[in-house]
Amino acid sequence: MKIFVVVKPVLSVLAAAALACSVACQTSAAESVTATAYGGRDMIVYVPSRLPPEGSRALVIVLHGGLGNAQRIESRQSETGLNIDAAAARYGFVVAYLNGTPVTRRMGGDKLGWNAGGGCCGLSAENNVDDVGYIKGAINFLVGKYGIDRSRVFGLGHSNGAMMTQRFECETGLYAAAVAISGPLNLETDSCPAARGKRILAIHGRDDENVPIAGGQGTKGFSRAEYHSQERSRKVLSSSGADYQLQVVSGADHKLDNIEAAIQRDEGQTLAEKVAKFFGLSGQDH
Repeated sequence: MKIFVVVKPVLSVLAAAALACSVACQTSAAESVTATAYGGRDMIVYVPSRLPPEGSRALVIVLHGGLGNAQRIESRQSETGLNIDAAAARYGFVVAYLNGTPVTRRMGGDKLGWNAGGGCCGLSAENNVDDVGYIKGAINFLVGKYGIDRSRVFGLGHSNGAMMTQRFECETGLYAAAVAISGPLNLETDSCPAARGKRILAIHGRDDENVPIAGGQGTKGFSRAEYHSQERSRKVLSSSGADYQLQVVSGADHKLDNIEAAIQRDEGQTLAEKVAKFFGLSGQDH
């Protein structure tokens, strides 16, 4: 059975959603899904039953999209492609699903987002929330708690979470590699020196009308932000010394489920497997 532990205090209405995973996420006895609090927010941490020795473990930080939250990913209610627990169990790494802050005044406190730059998105951007500082602190907390090797920390995000993943890599370089799905680097910058030597895989649906590949304002979705193009993201990060790879997915739009379905159709692998391979975490089963 998968053990679901709630570490007090767990903050806000998201705690109730986290508890729902205790039923939905039960599989085997030695692995655990833990809801815990850090920095005034709660997060969900998946720890598989078998891991390398402390000090050599890998960690993947997962960031939800706008209006999402970590609990909905872990319980497979939305953005299910970001739930990489199965790959973590197979290859032996820790996964932390982080939460942003309330992104809208009207849709409830569990609709969260990230201050990813360029006015995206919502209240998180309006309030200039220091999400870069928060994620840095969360990584430090998780490194100490779970025996993580700092050189084996990776980032994964979708939409607003993808933009935040790119911003974090640009400004800190703390991810050894990152996968950003349906979201460009939206910062007003021409240089990301901290990203030198880092690997970034940007995956984008060719038919995305929420966050167009070519940039500009989307014709779908709630955000009215202006987005940078993926080509600009590639130029900024590549010229800064990062290895920036862009994969355009035919027959897919902004929705993560549609992108994953297209990848499974064309490549015969799940998105989680693709991510684990890109991070170099699939060398052997655990």
